[in-house]
Amino acid sequence: MVLIYILLAIFIFTVHISTAVSSTVIALLTAAVIFRYFKYKEIPKIDKKITCVFAVYFVFQIIIAILSLDPKISIGEVAGEFYRILLLFFAMIFIKDFKQLKIILITFLIASLLNDLAGLYQSLVLLERPQGLTHWPTMFASVLLMQIPVQIFIASLSSLPKWSRILAGISAALSIVCLILSQTRGAWLAFLAVLVIFILINKNYRNAALKLFSVILIGFMLISVRVPSLTDRFVSMSDANSATIKERLLMWESATNIFKDYPLHGIGQEMFNKMYNTKYILPDAKERPSATNKGHDHPHNNFMKFLCEGGILGALSFLILHGYFAQRLYALYRQERTMMTFSAGLTAFLIFLGIHLEGLTETNIVLAPIMREYWFLIGVFLIAGNIITNQKTK
Repeated sequence: MVLIYILLAIFIFTVHISTAVSSTVIALLTAAVIFRYFKYKEIPKIDKKITCVFAVYFVFQIIIAILSLDPKISIGEVAGEFYRILLLFFAMIFIKDFKQLKIILITFLIASLLNDLAGLYQSLVLLERPQGLTHWPTMFASVLLMQIPVQIFIASLSSLPKWSRILAGISAALSIVCLILSQTRGAWLAFLAVLVIFILINKNYRNAALKLFSVILIGFMLISVRVPSLTDRFVSMSDANSATIKERLLMWESATNIFKDYPLHGIGQEMFNKMYNTKYILPDAKERPSATNKGHDHPHNNFMKFLCEGGILGALSFLILHGYFAQRLYALYRQERTMMTFSAGLTAFLIFLGIHLEGLTETNIVLAPIMREYWFLIGVFLIAGNIITNQKTK
């Protein structure tokens, strides 16, 4: 069992540094579950409701893949998604007490701090748009949207060592600075929307959240002096004639046209690139495939991707899966809010909101490192509330 906790810690530390290492860890964890079954006849206890929701989701996804324009590619994508979602179950199966949870949280904290420092170095020293330890700036921004709630949770958890809580507070501040420096407008809007929702649902933190908003605004203006392009990126968000907004609207129109032609089961997973760039790209679109550019792989919107690639079945499966987790995480927050200042349920709900609100302008849901970390963190915080409550009772 000790080996399993080490593997979980290695995963959360390397998820953005090395896809190969994190993939190997998932394979070893899967092998551990199989080994324990054959040696001890031990079947892991899993959440039946979550299992049923995933079963429905994957039945729909398999049907879509079989009817795809290229079933081989689509089935491979479904298998990859299943592989990523295993991390939610591994977290819920193997993390059972506060000591184990503490190891995961502190490992995550160290990894997130290194990510922040890498981003700051890239931006302030190398004078380039930061990507941290990830592969590109938009992915970096998505990771930061998940990091910040976890860092605040660690900083507020009195049962953790004082040094880790102080470090978490510092890291949260650095993550917000990195989010500004990332120049990722979709992530900026998502973060502000999460902050507004947080203020609306949690009256105990309203004053603190409003102060944080003021500090972020001042910080943005100060950082803009050092990085003038930030102002241009910010102004462009309100310009309906900007190239980025126009291009996204055209892609969404094309995605809608694909849905109209394939309404029931869509064109199949990972088929957007093939159909959009050869048949459905509109005449006004500027970002077109070329000898050096294969064109867009996705419509820059999570729901639109499921709609055009999966039709009605895809849209329904998307709403069932993520609608269930929205309800489940919010209910967990409501249940825990009298027991913890910044609860596990609230942390998971804010992670959920950050990823899916950014997903209105970016297709972040198909990026393996992001979704591996996302599902793992959701699993961790689904069980963290009970673990912390039991620790306090003891």
